[in-house]
Amino acid sequence: MTLENHRVKIENGRADYAYNIVANTIQKNSPEKNSEYRSYIKKLPSIIQVNGLGQALAFCFSKGGEYKRIYDQIYGWLKINNKEYFPNENEEFVKAVINMDSKEYRVITMEVLALLNWMRRFVDGMVKK
Repeated sequence: MTLENHRVKIENGRADYAYNIVANTIQKNSPEKNSEYRSYIKKLPSIIQVNGLGQALAFCFSKGGEYKRIYDQIYGWLKINNKEYFPNENEEFVKAVINMDSKEYRVITMEVLALLNWMRRFVDGMVKK
């Protein structure tokens, strides 16, 4: 498999995962919760860029509600596709992230931003203002 094919496969998998979790969330939530969910997904990339992934995840973890749902959805993707960074399943996601070395932290940050980009696209299409 060429590097380009591998990249496309990862991007397609990320898009598929994002579509499925957003569609599932939208289907189960009330319109008010969907509006919150949409708003939080749109805000989270800038929160990560300004404060860093660790602080953004700690914020989501502490806020609960739709933020915690997004936190869990992000972790779900990373457990599937970046499990080498999360060997201890009993460790809290945010704790694993804040204990990473800087190279791993950058890799995971970029992966989370790429996933959120897909989630934002789908939530924009599925939840109307």
